Order: sequence, then C-alpha cells, then structure tokens
Amino acid sequence: MRLLLFTLIIGSISLQGCSSYPAPVVSRQQPSSTRIDIHRVESGETLYAIAWRYDLAVGKLAEINQLQKPYVISPGQILSIRPDSKAPSVKLAAVAPKVEKPISAPRVNNAVAKVEAKSKTVIARPPSNVEALPWQAPVEGKIVEDYNPQQLRKGMTFKAAGGSAVRPVATGIVVYAGDGLRDYGKLIIVKHSEKLLSAYGHSQTLLVKEGDSVDHKQPISKLGAEGRLYFEIRKDGEPVNPEDYLK
Repeated sequence: MRLLLFTLIIGSISLQGCSSYPAPVVSRQQPSSTRIDIHRVESGETLYAIAWRYDLAVGKLAEINQLQKPYVISPGQILSIRPDSKAPSVKLAAVAPKVEKPISAPRVNNAVAKVEAKSKTVIARPPSNVEALPWQAPVEGKIVEDYNPQQLRKGMTFKAAGGSAVRPVATGIVVYAGDGLRDYGKLIIVKHSEKLLSAYGHSQTLLVKEGDSVDHKQPISKLGAEGRLYFEIRKDGEPVNPEDYLK
C-alpha cells in the first residue's frame, strides 16, 4: 500500500514538471517580418532617387509600376516597390501635379539631348561606350573608408581639402540633385549608361541640377570644411566596388 502511494506521488510530480516546460522553439509562431511594399512620392523626388533608396534598378521600378520613359512622377503618387505588391488607389486631385519645365541640356562629349515634345522632359543619352572610357576619381584626396558590403558600406569615403571641387567620374546625365535621401546629405546621382549610375554625397554646395549633361572636367559640387565625400557606383541597381572602375 505504501509502495503504491509513493508511486502515485512521484508520477504526479513528474507530470507537473513536464507541463511547466515551454513549447519547443520549432512549434512557436514566428513574428512577421516587416518589409516596405509601397512608396509615396515626395516633392523633389525622381524615379532614379526612389530606385536608389530601395536598391533597385530604375528600369525594374518603372516596370513594376508600368511607367514609360521619361518616368514622370508626381508628389503624392503611390509606387509599388515589389513585383508582388499592389499600390493602393490614391486620389491625386488634391495634390498639385509636378510641372516639368523644359531643360536646356548642352552637348557634352557627343551626349545627345532629345526633347520629348509631349512631356517637355529631356531624354539625354550618354556615350554607349562609357564603360570602356577611363574613369577618374571624383575628388583629389585619399580613401579613408573603402567599399565593404559585409560591414554595410556600399561605397567609399574620400578625405580631401575643405571646399574641394567634386567632378563626375565619367560623362553622364544628372538624374537627381537634392537632399531628400536620408544619410546622404546633399546628393547628386549621375547616369552613365542604362546600367551604370554614380552618386556623390555629403557635399556643401550643389552646382548642377536634374537634366544637366556633365563630363569629367565639370565641377558638380563643392565639399564643406571637413572635405569628406561619400561615393558610390551601382550597376543594375546593385552597389559595386568603385575601385573596379576608377583608373
């Protein structure tokens, strides 16, 4: 009798102990991951700047949203960022439409500027052989931070004399000039081909505007007193090592 009672007590304790164990990790519900599916266009943004923000090729972003060249977008417009996302319908009547003014783009290094009569927006084509041309450093200085994607560095940082002039690494067209991208300060993005873009961040003064044709001799911005320039090159929307292009 005592042996039976002892056995029942031990069994009860064992069951209580097992019930206090947490459920195995594999059986727990994982928290949903947060991702950005849509983007609301703000004043001054271009499709190139938005594509840059989300590490997308501008052609891909245009394809997702069924946009045709010259990629005219309006403040308040909702863009899908992913192919499987759907931008909600938004009434833009209350939002002032973006008025595209004709831009006079000079011929530089045989870059051809074609004005689209319908949209009054310049479509400029950099030389088709731009990848074969020698690319120069954007500023006279030394590299203080190199390209290292493992440490989340998508580009490199130059240290130059305060107030130094910044020049594009190769012939191209300015597709963004402003300070709307977080962590880049005053930023210029230059399109060199349908695949290649370069960016110049943290300038003190911008000397060009969207639509301008530029070459490697033309100053596009000036650095501040600290003389620091952040520089990136992207191919098909993906950051690449700038040293592979700079000669």
